Amino acid sequence: MEKILIVNLKRLGDIFQTAHLVNSIKRDNPSKKVHLLCYEESVKAAKIINGLDEVHTINRKKVVSYFRNSIYSDGLAFNELNEALNKVLAQGFDKVLNYSNDRVSTYLCSYISNTLKCDALGVRFTPKQTVEYSNDFALVLNDIVTQTSFTPYSFNDCAHKIAGVEIKNERSTIIKSNKIHDKTAINNLDRLRSLKSQDANRVSIIGIQVSSASIVKEIPEDTLIETIRLINSSETMIPILLTAPTEEEKKKASRINKEFENKLVSVEADFIALPSVLKNIDLLLTPDTSIKHLADLLDTPVLEVSLGHAPMFKQGTINLRSAILSEAGHTRIFKENGEAQESVLRRNSSLSPNLIFNTINTLLGNPEEILNIPNQNTYCIYRPIQTTDGILLMPEAGPTSSSFECKRIVSRLVTQKIMTGTIDEDLITTAYSYITKKEFQNTIESEKMALSEVTKDLLSTLRGLIQTQENKSKAPAFIEALERLLARCFDNNIAAIPTLIFRAKVDSLASSSLEDNFKEVETHLYQLKDSLQSCLYVFKRIEDIGYGIGRTKTESSPMTKEKTL
Repeated sequence: MEKILIVNLKRLGDIFQTAHLVNSIKRDNPSKKVHLLCYEESVKAAKIINGLDEVHTINRKKVVSYFRNSIYSDGLAFNELNEALNKVLAQGFDKVLNYSNDRVSTYLCSYISNTLKCDALGVRFTPKQTVEYSNDFALVLNDIVTQTSFTPYSFNDCAHKIAGVEIKNERSTIIKSNKIHDKTAINNLDRLRSLKSQDANRVSIIGIQVSSASIVKEIPEDTLIETIRLINSSETMIPILLTAPTEEEKKKASRINKEFENKLVSVEADFIALPSVLKNIDLLLTPDTSIKHLADLLDTPVLEVSLGHAPMFKQGTINLRSAILSEAGHTRIFKENGEAQESVLRRNSSLSPNLIFNTINTLLGNPEEILNIPNQNTYCIYRPIQTTDGILLMPEAGPTSSSFECKRIVSRLVTQKIMTGTIDEDLITTAYSYITKKEFQNTIESEKMALSEVTKDLLSTLRGLIQTQENKSKAPAFIEALERLLARCFDNNIAAIPTLIFRAKVDSLASSSLEDNFKEVETHLYQLKDSLQSCLYVFKRIEDIGYGIGRTKTESSPMTKEKTL
C-alpha cells in the first residue's frame, strides 16, 4: 500500500485544484493513501476534498509571529515547525510531491524525502542547493510555465504528469457536501424557478460571486449591477448573489441588492455549505479563482471573468462547458503588481455588461440571443478544449493576436516533442479550425528566423567551449558566447523554450570539478542542439498538415470574428 504526501502551501483556490490530482490518483489505484500538508488557514478547503486520507497542517501565523517578534527566540519558531513536521514524518511516506512548487515547499519536500529516504516528485534541493527534477515535466512546471508568456501547459496538467497519472474527468464525488445542505439548496432553488415561470425547467439560476481576493480582479460594481439587470430582465434567468461569511462581502452584496429594492436572493455560504449551492445552480459568474476551482470540481459551468493578474492560462477553468472572459492574452500582465492598480481598474471599467450577458446566454445554449461584440471591444472569449494530454484554452471570439495564439499552440507542441519525443498532430488539425494557414505561416516563418539566431549562438558557444578545453586563455570568449546564448531565454519566441531547458540544466550542475562541469555543459549544449531540431520538426509538421487541409474559409477563423462566439 503506497502512501503519498502532497505538499501544497498555496491559497484556497490552489488547495481546491489539488483535488483533481487526488481524484486521479485514487481512481488510478484506490488502495493508495493520499495525505496533504498545507497551512492551517487552508484546512477548511482541504477538509471537503474526497479521497484525502489525512490532512496535516503547519501553523504559519504562529511560526511567523515567533520569528518576527523580537521578544521571542527564533528557536520557538523552529520548535513549532519541527513539531508539525515530526507528526508528518511519523506517518512514513513512499513519495512526497511538491505541488505548490515555491521555495518553502521545496525545502520541506527536500527535508521530508531525505529524512524518510522516499521519492520526491517535482523539484527539490540537493545538498549543494541546486535544483533536482524528478522528471522532465517538473522542469516544465518550474522553468517554462512560470517564465514564458505562452504557458504551454497548465499547473494541473503538469502536476498530473509529474505524478505519472492521467487526468480523470469523473467529478461527481470529488467534493464532499452535506446532505442536509443539499436538500435545502435543491428545495429553495427549485422554488425560485417555479416562481419565475410555470415551466421551471426553462429557468436557469445564475450564481454571481460578488467579490474577489483582490480589487484589481473584481468585476467593477457598476458593471456587475448592470449585468444583473440584464439577467433579471430575462424570462429564463434568475440571478442570485453568492457571498462568503465576511463583513466586507456582506456589505457589497447589500449595496448591490439595494439597487434592486432588496429583491435579489443573496446566499451566504462557507466551504461546508457552498458545494450544495454550486451543484444546484446552472451557471456561476465569478471573478474569483477559489470558487471557480470549486465549481470546476462540481462540474458546474462557469463564466470566469479574468481580470488583473489572474493567471488564466495556468489556472483557468477546465470545464469544457465553461468560458473565460478576458482581455486578449497578448495584452495581459499576469505578474502581481506588474502594473499600476489605477491603470488596471481603469481598463476593467471598460468591460461591457452586454458582453457578459451575451456570453452567459451562449453558455446556456441560447445563441439566438447573442449580441454583437463591438469592433472596439478589447475583451475576448476563451474556451477550454480537450487535447490528448490535457486542457488548452482557445480563443472563440473577440480581437486577439494571431501571432500570440499561434505561439501558444506551437509552444505546447514543441514542449511535447522535446519532453516525450512525440507530438499531438490532432491538435495541429484542430488549431487550423481556429487559425488560418496564412496566420500560421507568418508565425512559423518568424519563428524560423529566431531559431536560426539561437542556433548561431549555440554553435558559437560550442566552439568557445572546445577552444577553452584546449586552451584555458580562451575562457573569456566562451563565457561571452554562453551569456549571449542564455540571454535568449528572455526572447519572446519559441526558441526560448529549449534555451530555458538548457539554462535549468546548467544551473543544476552537480560536479565540483571544472573539467567535469565542462563535460556536462558540452552534453547539455548538444541536447540543446537536438531540442532546436525538435522545433524545426514541429514547424515542418504544422506546415505539412496545413498544406493537406483543404480549407475554404481561410479568412474566417474564430480569432478574426468580431460578432459571434
